[in-house]
Amino acid sequence: MSEWSKYGIHKGLFLWPGLWVLTAWLIFAFEHASGNSLSAYGLIPGNLGSWYGPLTFPWLHGDLNHITSNTISLFFVGALIRYSFPKVFDKVWVISLLAPGIILWFIGRPNVHIGASAWLYALVAFVFFSGVLRLHIRLLAQSMLMVFLYGSFVWGVLPHDPSISYEGHLSGAVVGFLIAIWFRKIEPIESLKDQKPILEEEVPWDDWKHPYERALDFEEVNPTLDTPSTRQQGQQFRYEDGSSPDELA
Repeated sequence: MSEWSKYGIHKGLFLWPGLWVLTAWLIFAFEHASGNSLSAYGLIPGNLGSWYGPLTFPWLHGDLNHITSNTISLFFVGALIRYSFPKVFDKVWVISLLAPGIILWFIGRPNVHIGASAWLYALVAFVFFSGVLRLHIRLLAQSMLMVFLYGSFVWGVLPHDPSISYEGHLSGAVVGFLIAIWFRKIEPIESLKDQKPILEEEVPWDDWKHPYERALDFEEVNPTLDTPSTRQQGQQFRYEDGSSPDELA
């Protein structure tokens, strides 16, 4: 496992997302096994009696499809943030859990709001805007992944279905955007950091000369070398008997 730690893979990577999934499913199982609905512990905007709503409503779900879609997505996105931003994961995780509910309490319709969608919207928005705001090539890849998997979330912040808490979705998206701005200067893990640009080594100008020019320079610093230029300036060529071509001529 130590070999994987440098890539951000460790035993605690799935701990918090896994605990949330387990807790949500235990609550859901208790509701259906006991026949007691816990919807009364949901969030009712503007109701002082529902002061606990921002903390409790993300753990409650209406049906099997609701909890399945939320838990799978939250586990995946949560693990992605735990992997990429271990330094700020705890803060992002808790703020994304509580802050959307607080905003929802002020702007939501006076109905009972339940489900972890607002929490999920905050996490997805954080991942998306973290890449966009930083112009970080590796985090931008994660941003594009969020667009590919959750691009339809854009419609979730619009009031298109009375049975869907678009106010919760909008609150989560706003929170995710704000915490992405707040933590924009925090570096991701080492394996995701942008590499420094590769700079050309400083090479002496002479090394960039044409090979022929460099050959001439080499002759200049080696005057004793037996080259055509040195033969003309130094001793003339002679045959074995000591005569030269000029003498024969």
